[in-house]
Amino acid sequence: MSSVSAARDFQPQRPEPDSTDTPAQGAWPHALSHEPMLRVSDVLAQVTQEFPALTPSKLRFLDSNGLVSPHRTSSGYRQYSPADVERVRFVLRQQRDYYRPLSVIREYLDGLDAGRLHEPVAPYEIAQRDSLLTAERFAEAASVDVGVLETLESAGIVAQSQPGLYERADVDLVVAAAGYLDAGGDVRALKLLHRAADREAQAARDGSVGARSRSQDAQADALVTARVNAAVAMFSACVHKDVDR
Repeated sequence: MSSVSAARDFQPQRPEPDSTDTPAQGAWPHALSHEPMLRVSDVLAQVTQEFPALTPSKLRFLDSNGLVSPHRTSSGYRQYSPADVERVRFVLRQQRDYYRPLSVIREYLDGLDAGRLHEPVAPYEIAQRDSLLTAERFAEAASVDVGVLETLESAGIVAQSQPGLYERADVDLVVAAAGYLDAGGDVRALKLLHRAADREAQAARDGSVGARSRSQDAQADALVTARVNAAVAMFSACVHKDVDR
């Protein structure tokens, strides 16, 4: 029997009932924290070493199919818990190692959620040295004073990913923000600029949703990048037009 055929015929093995067991509550894995503390970039930093092909599009696909359901902020951003990350790993292993279709994986997850099935969970560190930095190391990477980082944090431009730790992925944002302040911009104007940039980036992501499918992830991500770059070019052209008048 081929591995694909075996996957189609796969039926989760249910353990013998135990009168001492207490029915599980909520989404599996129950023993891990379900506090939403991780952004998409955090999840990628933790999981892509084992699954290099994982992309934001794949995470959105798992969400839209009800396999992993991260918390949504008021702005619509996805935030993942340590339990969500383990759930992502589980789904990806089922697809990679056993070629199991989503319907079978969903059935297995339903059993895990209800406590009818059991699956061992390996401990993973949430913070990875290469993705999270202390304030001092972050400021050094961005070539700014810690005071500048504190100012940007107070303005809501950057935020701690975990207590005392910042995302390395935010270094470019801080470099750009610090450059704006050095050029004579003030914090109030910077906040408005940051908010406008966030709105445009979100609009670009939303606009690409209709183009997304499992076979079009790369094209959809390229569309988002192209739109954001076009918005930057438009902003630059408007500024230079005013300067040249």
